[in-house]
Amino acid sequence: MEAFLEETVVVYVDHFMTQKNYINEDTIERMRLDEEAIMDLFNKYISAFKVENRIRIMSDLRELASAESLDAFTLVYTRILEHQPDCPPDVVEKIIGLREGIPREDAKEVVQECKEIYESSLVRGNPPKKGFVFSRVKSLSASERYI
Repeated sequence: MEAFLEETVVVYVDHFMTQKNYINEDTIERMRLDEEAIMDLFNKYISAFKVENRIRIMSDLRELASAESLDAFTLVYTRILEHQPDCPPDVVEKIIGLREGIPREDAKEVVQECKEIYESSLVRGNPPKKGFVFSRVKSLSASERYI
């Protein structure tokens, strides 16, 4: 059942990364409801701790999608890297590109800052340890990966 939960999260993240709609308040609310539904389903079969641990990336992506400042984006991205160290800054670039109302210059600054955070997270320039999500997200093909 844990493998099914992981696959559900991977597919969810992959679909989120390939969607083409702008991210707005309705999107953020839908993401929150999706998290709740997945949590409710899997809590029947797996401990709440394990479920929360696996869907953490979904709530982190929701927070990233709703961030309003450079500091908020970088804080959430840093937290994502703690649990999913192979999350490329491309993820931030994609999400911020779908956000409504963020000026282009601000978006560029956020992406550049996240690239610097990612690069500084690499140990001696080695590729990061794989998390269970981003190494399996199909929309982040090898040619697009930052690493």
